[in-house]
Amino acid sequence: MFGMNRYSVLMRRTIEIARENAYGGQLPFAAILTRDDLILAEAGNSVVATGDVTRHAVMNLASTVLHQFSPNELQKCTVVCSCEPCPMCAGLIYWLGVTSVVFGCSANTWQQICGQSVTMPCSEVFRCCHPVIEAIGPIAEEPVAELLLEFWPHPT
Repeated sequence: MFGMNRYSVLMRRTIEIARENAYGGQLPFAAILTRDDLILAEAGNSVVATGDVTRHAVMNLASTVLHQFSPNELQKCTVVCSCEPCPMCAGLIYWLGVTSVVFGCSANTWQQICGQSVTMPCSEVFRCCHPVIEAIGPIAEEPVAELLLEFWPHPT
């Protein structure tokens, strides 16, 4: 599927959630919050179900964890996303206080498959943050792209 690295198991779970989300009629995106390689929370995208264009997986994850974990706890966490966070989600990750993000598929690949999107790398947003957030990825471009192609089979 993709190379083994410290985030392989977490990325597999994120892709699994994104696939379940797509099969449930939602958009094929997911995010998880982890600390010490343990999954603390999971979320999928709910834009279709809610009709709210802000309900990206990272936004739903933030809504879940914001009152569950202290700022000190969140600073020790990583967000793992199926796709590179958009600028809105990257800003939200900063405001949550999370210090690192791992993503499977780049914004450029997502845009090539799906058409309309914002292709600004999350690292550009994170470079403007203090403290700077570490962005790791793409680490699973091919399997996430395959999932996206199932959902959007005809690139535009």
